[in-house]
Amino acid sequence: MYKVHTHIKSPNYGERSLNTSLEFLIMHYTACDLKTSLKVLTDPETAHPVSAHYLVDENGEVYRLVDEQHRAWHAGKSAWRGLTDINSRSIGIEIVNLGQGTEYRPFPSAQMESIAHLSKEIIARHRIPSCHVLGHSDIAPGRKIDPGPLFNWRWLACQGVGIYPDIGQEIKGNSTGIDVGRIQHLLAQYGYDTPLTGILDTGTQAVIQAFLMHFYPESLGREADSEFLRRLEILQSYSENSRGIIHK
Repeated sequence: MYKVHTHIKSPNYGERSLNTSLEFLIMHYTACDLKTSLKVLTDPETAHPVSAHYLVDENGEVYRLVDEQHRAWHAGKSAWRGLTDINSRSIGIEIVNLGQGTEYRPFPSAQMESIAHLSKEIIARHRIPSCHVLGHSDIAPGRKIDPGPLFNWRWLACQGVGIYPDIGQEIKGNSTGIDVGRIQHLLAQYGYDTPLTGILDTGTQAVIQAFLMHFYPESLGREADSEFLRRLEILQSYSENSRGIIHK
């Protein structure tokens, strides 16, 4: 069981908007160490105060900074399935990790174990759908990249947190003849805020990279290919009622 610190509180929160339901769990990384993370997430004097409900240190210890009934300020301008004001609809978990810098940093096992246990409790309390367990990069593609490609979404899905597509034996993807309009439609239908232009524009490329970061990180930076499409189709088919690793 992880240790929870409750003695540090953030003043950076408000009340959730009326007529919204709490239905998302959003993962972030802090891009700084624990001391700086706590300062940033609890400082009301900055130009743009931020916060999260929870902060998970590298050693697995958890800091509860904002009570769950309140609206923490972690998502910013974001959207999923046409829903905005994600702050009013979500619980935010910040994860101590130095972020990208010159290279991405892995997440220690103790930290991931605590994230899994904490997430399962939050999901159970609020009945959060598996397809609403997301990264900041999913709800703000092109603007945010956290929690990054080294965050182990597949392992989390195996613990019962979120979903992850299993395509079986992988084959070399082929991007020839991929229908951009179909990819846009499937990405938007799954939940991403995707342009429906029929062309591979900047917005679409940002969404593709966000999808790769979460569901196909070994291909981050590449074009959408046949394996990308297979993973997207699996998620589209099973997103509503599945949890864990899903198969076609």
